[in-house]
Amino acid sequence: MRIFSLIILLSFSSLSFAAGGAECGDYGDCDEFKPQLLDNSSLQRGLNTFINNCYGCHSLQYSRWGRVAKDLDIPESILLDKLVFNPSVKTGDLMKGSFDKTISEEWFGVTPPDLTLVARSRGGNWIYTYLRTYYEDASKKYGVNNLAFPNTAMPNVLESYQGRQVLGCKQVPSFAKNGGVKRDESRNIITVEECGHLILEEGSGKLTVAEFDAMIFDLTNFLTYVAEPMRAERERIGWFVILFFVVFTALSYLLFREYQKDYH
Repeated sequence: MRIFSLIILLSFSSLSFAAGGAECGDYGDCDEFKPQLLDNSSLQRGLNTFINNCYGCHSLQYSRWGRVAKDLDIPESILLDKLVFNPSVKTGDLMKGSFDKTISEEWFGVTPPDLTLVARSRGGNWIYTYLRTYYEDASKKYGVNNLAFPNTAMPNVLESYQGRQVLGCKQVPSFAKNGGVKRDESRNIITVEECGHLILEEGSGKLTVAEFDAMIFDLTNFLTYVAEPMRAERERIGWFVILFFVVFTALSYLLFREYQKDYH
């Protein structure tokens, strides 16, 4: 009976995954993102990018200015002077933002969500991919769409950094049924034209591809930190806990062997 229930559960899980499609929508599998939560320079750059490009619409209402300053080694005086634009804000205040919800609904059709926990709900891979997969789409209200999150209501606020990106066609390797790449008699790879790929107009943005990817990495890194400020400390302590159990197990085994000698 238990085996039958397990089979039914796995069947429904498979159907749910198939119905949900790929992790990153039309893009397919999300690009991999590995956070570096001990890199304060990256976190500081990510905070700067968020405040200057995202905080106007999105809040971090479960995070406090002072806690962020302390964790990222930013002097409170510099934080208040360079990144807090409201003189009435104190370091103990929550990062709620000031965008009026009524206005936001008129502009975007929905209220821009709070992003404190987005890295926990969506995952770093999704954020990192989403922010890099905007493309021009004249049929949309703001002239852009997104492969990872089709029909997104959010405009591409980082377009000036990335540049003009469109969907187009390009030559890709042709694969055989066994998964290998097809080659001609001269061992050259056989290609076919495939459409729906992101194509970036070179030189149309302020940053190079590598520089833009680095900026998005830092921003995603910061959002990952905000979602769980204790994560780096938790992971550090976790190694000591594992070490304790390894040593404890070894000592327990040696003690067990000593006791066994009394029985033989």
